[in-house]
Amino acid sequence: MSSFRMRHPEEISLVRYLDADLPTREAGKVASHLESCSQCRAEFEALQSTVADCASYRQDVLAAMPAPPAEWRDLYRDFSRIDESLAHEPLLVRLARPLVHAGAPRWAMAAVMAMLVVLGVFYQLRQAPSVQAAALLKRAIATAEAKPRLVHRIRVRTGNLDFTRVIGPQAPLTPADAGPSVEALFNLAHYDWNDPLSARSFEQWRDRQIHTTDEVSTVAAGYRIRTIPSEGEIAEATITLEASDLMPVDERIEFRDKEWVELTDIAESTTESVGITVAPRVEVPVRAAELPSRPAAFAPGPSASISDELQVLSALHEVEADLGDPIEVSLANGKVLVAGRAGLLPGRQKKIQAALANMPLVEMQFDSLQPAAVPSQDALSSAGGTANPRPVIQSRVEKQLGGRAEFERFSAQILDSAEDAMKRVYALRTLAQKFPSDTESQLDAKDRELLTTLSREHTAVLSQKVSTLENLLLPTLSSLGGTAALVHATPHAAWQPAVEDLFRSSARVDKLVSIMLGMTPSDGSTSSLPTELLSALKDLQSNLDDCQRLLAAR
Repeated sequence: MSSFRMRHPEEISLVRYLDADLPTREAGKVASHLESCSQCRAEFEALQSTVADCASYRQDVLAAMPAPPAEWRDLYRDFSRIDESLAHEPLLVRLARPLVHAGAPRWAMAAVMAMLVVLGVFYQLRQAPSVQAAALLKRAIATAEAKPRLVHRIRVRTGNLDFTRVIGPQAPLTPADAGPSVEALFNLAHYDWNDPLSARSFEQWRDRQIHTTDEVSTVAAGYRIRTIPSEGEIAEATITLEASDLMPVDERIEFRDKEWVELTDIAESTTESVGITVAPRVEVPVRAAELPSRPAAFAPGPSASISDELQVLSALHEVEADLGDPIEVSLANGKVLVAGRAGLLPGRQKKIQAALANMPLVEMQFDSLQPAAVPSQDALSSAGGTANPRPVIQSRVEKQLGGRAEFERFSAQILDSAEDAMKRVYALRTLAQKFPSDTESQLDAKDRELLTTLSREHTAVLSQKVSTLENLLLPTLSSLGGTAALVHATPHAAWQPAVEDLFRSSARVDKLVSIMLGMTPSDGSTSSLPTELLSALKDLQSNLDDCQRLLAAR
């Protein structure tokens, strides 16, 4: 659905939108909402101003600070002794004692205390990446301990080696390690080679470093932690944690002698042989495919059918992947191809993969995620400024409801129900298009019953959402002079063509509601919109009743 928008986004959503961290679909919703909601737009502009102030502070203040004359020496050995001697004395009392003994005035003490608070905040801000990195690693370790993997495989790549290692207490016995040179590098750097691609190994190595600089960033796969130590064999190490369960998915370690090692987790569904294999990284020339001189001596494998496609759609329905997720299902090359487009989050990908894991005739393809582009300030201003006056119909509805706040609440309720309704309409239309009457007749009785069950469930939920829309819109539109015209659905012999009429009437309601809420410009006068929208709702209800009648008669 293109014209319906979301309710007020939470602050974390605005922050992720500002950082270009939202999926494409959600980012589009936030951008559309900011165009029409002055309250959220003001909050977003305040966030932008805060980020700009932080950037200015780093540029104007931190950059101007002189470099330290020498590195800090290690004072940790003396800290415990000092803490023990002052354990029962408050920190502020200790800090203020020199001023009291010197007879300093109260204003001087207040100024010093204020400066200490500022320095404390500054120190915390400087330490934030390190604190965040430590917290993410601890959470990842806790998750790994809660769900331990008895065996898993990682791919190890260097400048001239590419091999697979089996990791875990129940790993099968393998020949002598194929990467002794790589193991030597890890041992020299005091980095655990037994399980190198793990949050615990990364944390243990990081905690051994005296001085480090940490960077934490959000990427398509999840979170990326980059640690740069001031000394040691490793120049820098980067680990990527999956967003859904913080499982390490890849890692890169760069040594000071210019050597590097990349570690990548190999998914359990891969068909690579178990064990350690080594292969020098050489380029293999690609040869053109040759036609066989005689037919193949083996029989081809099973090919996916429309029944398999229906089973896939049913499995996707179980995890609600048919309700708005950017997924396409089709029959191709003897397989049921499930293609996930950009905007599908890693957590959703994992759920879909788990739902289809036991289906041998399914092939899954997922596009790499691309971060949403952040619109410029000029674009936001031109889209959400006061240059475009509020539509007349929107002002009338707002006045009828009693003010802007009530209008926002009214809009949020309508948009929630309308968006859920359109998700069901699209899912129902997909079933009708993939299994028209002639195709449905080729299914066996069990598959036809499954198709009917899925369709009935969609229409049942759709009926609830349409009733909610009518209850919300009828009082307001009637008070504006709207009257519903009497409509009758076109009779159909099968439910599939009835779904097309249902889709058409749903799209009509979608457009008219969008115009009423000021989200889509009107093609002309909106004076008759209350009547048009009430009539469209009646048409939608009539087509829905006809569709449900045909499905119930099966």
